[in-house]
Amino acid sequence: MTPQAIDVVAAWPAILDRVRSPENEAAVRLWLASHKVRPLAIDAGVLVLECPTALFQDTIRKRFGRQLVDAASEVMAANITEVRCLVPGKALREHEERKLTENALAASERHGSPRPTRGWGHGFKLLESFVVGSCNRLAYDAVMRILENPHNPVNPLFIHGASGLGKTHLEQGLALSFKERYPKSKVEYIRCEQFTNDYIKACKDGTLDAFRVKMRHPDLLLIDDIHFLSQGQMMRTKDELFATFNELSESGKKVVITSDAGPRDIQYLEERFIQRFSGGLVIEMQKPDEDVRREVVHAKAKSQDVALSDEVVEYVVDHITDNIRELEGAVNKLVQFAKSFQRRIDLAAARQALADMLDRGANETQTGMILREVAARFAITVEDLVGRNRSGPRATARHVAMYILKNASADTYSTIGQVFGVKSHSSVAYACEQVAQYRTNEAALDKFIADLQVRARRT
Repeated sequence: MTPQAIDVVAAWPAILDRVRSPENEAAVRLWLASHKVRPLAIDAGVLVLECPTALFQDTIRKRFGRQLVDAASEVMAANITEVRCLVPGKALREHEERKLTENALAASERHGSPRPTRGWGHGFKLLESFVVGSCNRLAYDAVMRILENPHNPVNPLFIHGASGLGKTHLEQGLALSFKERYPKSKVEYIRCEQFTNDYIKACKDGTLDAFRVKMRHPDLLLIDDIHFLSQGQMMRTKDELFATFNELSESGKKVVITSDAGPRDIQYLEERFIQRFSGGLVIEMQKPDEDVRREVVHAKAKSQDVALSDEVVEYVVDHITDNIRELEGAVNKLVQFAKSFQRRIDLAAARQALADMLDRGANETQTGMILREVAARFAITVEDLVGRNRSGPRATARHVAMYILKNASADTYSTIGQVFGVKSHSSVAYACEQVAQYRTNEAALDKFIADLQVRARRT
């Protein structure tokens, strides 16, 4: 061992202390303070670490790289510019093969080819590609806790939230990472609907014992979309599933469950299930926050070798807010639109390509949507917008709303005036002239009006 290696080994606890904070204490303990991560040396300004798997390598580099460089430079009184993580060759090769397979399958789907049927785990999403933010950090950290310590007492983990938030991504990523970290473990991932179908088939075929061996002996069982249990009574299936949970729990094996609804919101779910789930850890995933949405768009574009301008990224992030799946679908559509029409993906192309995705709320009229959006833009209420008081920002807001209504519909000036209690059509015409001038001088307002007109013109 070289003197430099001795120095960095001795300095490692102090380096971790400088990286550690109240906000990242659990993450440091999980990814850096693990006995499986070892400092090796300082080599030509590079802090060299040994990591057990490629998952550790990716996470340490992306999440802690800059902090480790700064902390090591300070503690070692040396100019350290980079962190390099070494992974055993076999683990790294297996990880890279899995990433290549996933990328190939995704490319196959983008070109319209059917997704090939492969062995278990092929086509699963990788845990390191999951974008973490305030909206999903609790769920992500709970999954990481299972990966770090499968014997922790919290069982089962129940993750719920609306469709498209990344629940399946977390489960599939955990399945792959768990198998990668514990190669001898048995991992079983299955959708609830498939569990039901397999159980019914086993009963008919006389292979129930084999089915139970498969479902009751894994070290980690992941069941996706358990809310399908609400479709009818299916008592025998429920009895089998509950017995499976009991046996795994009594054996100290881990169970992870996802659902579109919380335990008490799943129709026809008996109290025994609710109590079993509530006795573990129940976490709700929220709609993606702005930072997560932005990172998802960048990552999806990068996966397709496309560079999107900040202007286009912000347009997508501002208008598609409900779930990650829609964000990824928007990027797919932008890429296909550009290829089909041989166009550069600029803001105008984004507005045109995504117009059908930027829908107004169900049962909301075009006029109602425009009034709501304009009122929000100027931080007033709809009542203020259409009322008689025209002080402060109300006058400008009224002019903008009139302008958009006129350009997004076939309504006459008089019809539009009635919305605002204006009798003279000349008042609406004047408002439209004023806003046309505003747009040439105020870029932010021009962008808002252009975007809202695209959405409002949808039938």
